[in-house]
Amino acid sequence: MKSVGVSSRSALWLGERKLSTVMLVIGGLLLVSLAVGLFSYLLIQDLFAFGSFPAGSSIVGANVSGLTKTEALEKCQKELAEVANRPLTLKIDGEEYQAAPDRIGLKLEYREMVDGAYSQAWSVNLFERMARRFLNRPRDINFSLLAANNGEMVSAFLQEALAGINRHMHDAYIDVTSGVPVIVPAKDGRQADPELLLADTREALGTAERTVDVQVGRTPAAVTDAVFGQFIIINLAEHKLTLYNREQPLIELPIACGSARYPTPAGQWKITGKQRNPTWRNPGTAWAKSMPPFIAPGPGNPLGTRALPLNASGVLIHGTSASWSIGRSVSHGCIRMHMRDVEQLFEMVEANTPVYIIKAAGNPGFDVTAKPFWQK
Repeated sequence: MKSVGVSSRSALWLGERKLSTVMLVIGGLLLVSLAVGLFSYLLIQDLFAFGSFPAGSSIVGANVSGLTKTEALEKCQKELAEVANRPLTLKIDGEEYQAAPDRIGLKLEYREMVDGAYSQAWSVNLFERMARRFLNRPRDINFSLLAANNGEMVSAFLQEALAGINRHMHDAYIDVTSGVPVIVPAKDGRQADPELLLADTREALGTAERTVDVQVGRTPAAVTDAVFGQFIIINLAEHKLTLYNREQPLIELPIACGSARYPTPAGQWKITGKQRNPTWRNPGTAWAKSMPPFIAPGPGNPLGTRALPLNASGVLIHGTSASWSIGRSVSHGCIRMHMRDVEQLFEMVEANTPVYIIKAAGNPGFDVTAKPFWQK
């Protein structure tokens, strides 16, 4: 009885081992079948996909996934039309210098981009392609822009642009040409390296943006418009003196100025001092031969009660008792004013106040952009 029981248990154990083995074999065969089936399925998908772009493929941002080369070409020509027509732009200090594509012989190489993108998309090995398809994780490809251009036309455009980009430094100045002041801001000198600009331009022509931030060496201006405060404009044709604070008129007063024989000199001058109850001193010129060496302050003094000498030789802004002369060109070069007017002006200005004497609006009589000789 005892030996029979042992034999039964052994047989049962062997049976279970055989069943487990069979199950493992069957399971292994199933797994192999599934793997083979999946491999075959993915391989067939890959074979059928060949000839069109895989998922995740784009050309300069245009999605060409699933398209044939011909379809991709048509789509790129349509969606990249804006890029194709975009001008080359050189930017500096808020300025732009532009050239349309046809001006520089620029054309997108659509066929080369499609062929290059297709070759890049299918350069992945078979097993990676199948794994990515199975995991639904396509390889992202965005093929870069390819464009052809005419080198001579590009160089010609850059040379033309450099004429505007490169410039000499100029200080800020007040343009009084029109008779009304316009403060012209200073500009730094700029100088671009032609070879560097050409290299940056060639790089930009290979991008969709086609923009170059121009690099230049700079020469800073010495005088900025911040230095300008009060100044005087004297219009000889209109017999008018106007005191400004920058571009804002503060007061406008009538004057007399030099005669045709003794003209008041046009130009940019400055007040060199302030004289209260001045003494007139004989300048020693022909018109003053019969006059005394000096005339003390008082009613007979030709300078009146106030005088503002300029650094123009012998020229003063001063009062006069000869009111009849105001509004005329009758002096020996000085600027005459009513006594009350010169006294008012005297209190409003200081020494070194700039004085612009112009012949007439539209004809200042001097180069308004040039520094006065006495400032150099």
